[in-house]
Amino acid sequence: MNFYSENWFDATRKFVRNAGVVGKVSFYKTPDMQYEIACVTIGSGDKKIVINSGVHGIEGYFGSAAQNMFLANMVSKLSKSALEKYSLVLVHVINGWGMQNRMREVFDKKNGGLIDLNRNFGIDFSKPEKLPENPKYAIAHPVLLSKPDKFKKKSAIQKFRQRHLKDGVWAAISNGQYYEPYGLFYGGSESLPENKATMQIYDDIVGKDAKSLTSVGLHTGLGHFCRRRAEVTGSLLVSHPEDHKNTLFFKNTLTPNVPIVADNNAVNAPTLLGDLVDCLENRYKHMGIPVYTADFEIGTGEFPVLSPIYKRMDMGDARYDLLHYGKINHETWSNLTESWYPSDEGWKKAALNKAEILFNDIINYMNNTSR
Repeated sequence: MNFYSENWFDATRKFVRNAGVVGKVSFYKTPDMQYEIACVTIGSGDKKIVINSGVHGIEGYFGSAAQNMFLANMVSKLSKSALEKYSLVLVHVINGWGMQNRMREVFDKKNGGLIDLNRNFGIDFSKPEKLPENPKYAIAHPVLLSKPDKFKKKSAIQKFRQRHLKDGVWAAISNGQYYEPYGLFYGGSESLPENKATMQIYDDIVGKDAKSLTSVGLHTGLGHFCRRRAEVTGSLLVSHPEDHKNTLFFKNTLTPNVPIVADNNAVNAPTLLGDLVDCLENRYKHMGIPVYTADFEIGTGEFPVLSPIYKRMDMGDARYDLLHYGKINHETWSNLTESWYPSDEGWKKAALNKAEILFNDIINYMNNTSR
């Protein structure tokens, strides 16, 4: 079976068909959402495990394929006792607009530009003067939003990276910001409909009886891809330091075949602003239950140093085009797509192989801890 799809509609049809065979399917959509979010619940236990996809729309092509592979080929490995102790929920493509339009973000109808949904969670937008600040981003904004020029701009961003690699400015670009609607990694000015639907999904999953919540998001973009050997990295990113309970939980749960990458800079506060994983931890803190969150990242970078530069250049070019011309240049749009979802068939196969390793570890954990 070809688990990859050509668009959101095709992906959702596959998901619903496969999900209906093994679990209970439900749909979520707010009145102002164009694309609904499909979910399937497998098992009936009070320990909840969630695997979501497509928070960044274009990345949903891999995430959807991985979820469809799991539903079609792997659910049968779960023991009866595991299904009694755990509820496993697959949340399919949270950002349907982004997937259908092959963009990471959601178009900002209010201010123009693009909103990164994974910088929109857990933010109190009712007090604009108290939105999270990221002053270092402002240093990078002019070079990122400069006029597109394939050679001059790449060179300028490369020099900028070299100059600011150690002072935190380069890293701050992707942390999120809330004052430049046409800037990179913009978190928006209000809670998005996809945000509200996602929170409703998780609230329904947790309910009043959950004994624990483990949530893993499927993403692409961070890590390496060797086209010649058709090899990709697959790593679990935890937004906490090495010695944090979340990091230790995943290290004890997964085999060494799934590398764990901790964020040792997140000692006192999250590095990323408005991301789903930290939002979930804070949202259910009052319940006093363990909440473990992480993102599984499939590598797409063919060139370890240049790939992040190309990504930021293309993202900046796209926003420049939107700001000045109202639409994104086709070449820029094509480059953006390739950055997050390579068309290479070797990459697609290798990415699913990495997902299979992760899923097998989760299945073994559920089976072993329910005996």
